[in-house]
Amino acid sequence: MSQNRRRRSHAPRPRADVGEETRSDLIAAGRRLFGQRGYDGASVRAITHEAGTNLGAVTYHFGSKRELYGAVLEQGLRPIAERVQAAARSEGTALERMLRVVEAYFTHFEAHPDLPHLLMQEVAAGKRPPPVVLEILKSVKEAIAGLQVEGVADGSVRPGHPVLTALSVVSQPVYLALVAPLLRTLGPVDLSQPATRELSLQHTLAFVRAGLAPARSDSPR
Repeated sequence: MSQNRRRRSHAPRPRADVGEETRSDLIAAGRRLFGQRGYDGASVRAITHEAGTNLGAVTYHFGSKRELYGAVLEQGLRPIAERVQAAARSEGTALERMLRVVEAYFTHFEAHPDLPHLLMQEVAAGKRPPPVVLEILKSVKEAIAGLQVEGVADGSVRPGHPVLTALSVVSQPVYLALVAPLLRTLGPVDLSQPATRELSLQHTLAFVRAGLAPARSDSPR
C-alpha cells in the first residue's frame, strides 16, 4: 500500500458518512435482535451494544425504538413491494402475472428468510404495524387485488373478492417461509435445499393456478 493511500485510509470520514454507517449498523442490529427476541425482548441497550454505538444513537437517528423497528421492516419489505408491482405491470394475462407475484415472494424470501417471522410476530401478538409498513402492505394488496379484477375481465381468473384473493395468494409463500424450520424438523421437507425449494415453488404455483383459474361455467362463451 502506498503512503498516499495509507494516509487517505486514515483520514477522518465526513460526518454524514459516519452517521449513515451508524444508522445502517443500527438497522442491521435491530433486524437480528428483533428477529431473535421479538420487539419487546430486544432492548435499546442490546441493539446499540450489538451495533457498537452509544445508547442515545437510536433516539438520535430514528426518534424511538418503534421508528427503528419500522425502518427495519421497511428495508425488508420495500424491495418485495417493488417486485410485486413489477410483476403486476409485466406482460401476459392477469393469472400469469399473479403467478409471477408468487415467484417474486419465493425469490425474496430465499434471500431474506427472516422477513416473514420478523413481520408476523407483531401481527400474531395483535399489534398494529408501523405506518410505513401499513403503507407498503397496502400497495402490495392493491397491486394483487387489481390483478384479480383484471383477471375477471380478461377471463383468466375466476370471480371473487379482490382483497381475499390477494391475501390467499400472498399467504402461500409467507406461510411456507414461516414454517420452514418446523418442516425441517418434521421432515422430509427442507426448504433450505435448492431442489426442495424449487419443488415447493412449482407446487405452490400449481396450487394457486388451480385456485384462480375460472371454472368451465365461468369461462366466456
